[in-house]
Amino acid sequence: MQKVANWIQLGDISAFFFFNRSLRNPITDRLMPLLTKFGGSVWSITITIVLLLIKKALWHNVGIYLGLCLFVSNLIVHLFKKFLPRPRPYLALNNVTTGSKLYKDASFPSGHSTASFCMATVFSKVIPHLSILFFLLAFLVAVSRVYLGMHYPSDVTIGAILGVVTVLVIGYCNVI
Repeated sequence: MQKVANWIQLGDISAFFFFNRSLRNPITDRLMPLLTKFGGSVWSITITIVLLLIKKALWHNVGIYLGLCLFVSNLIVHLFKKFLPRPRPYLALNNVTTGSKLYKDASFPSGHSTASFCMATVFSKVIPHLSILFFLLAFLVAVSRVYLGMHYPSDVTIGAILGVVTVLVIGYCNVI
């Protein structure tokens, strides 16, 4: 079992360095710090508040649903970070290229990826013909987190799964 865990960890580190160093160029160096913001708390809270302020019932209800999904998924992310504290790659590995904003909390799972995939799933349920765009943006947010040295690929993968599953479970339970 330990051999499998070591193999997975080595693959995770190799994939990390591919995204963190091999994709570097002037365009991605400017684009990734902007893309990462679409998974941040400022963006997700702002979108939720804007939806809640819209008087049309559909969008107001989407705001309630999105807010609940983001709250629940964020709570789960924080529980994982508390009980499975994995150091961020830039703190654990040598020669990691980072962005300007460095977080010190645990790496696993990625909260930005969780939030971006949570939002992509909610909006895809409401505007299905734009699903590809929503999930492409969420994917780019996840890649940006690795590119900026903040997460391993496994962190963003689990964050993405957590974001999607939270929306589907809350929707299935007909909470809203």
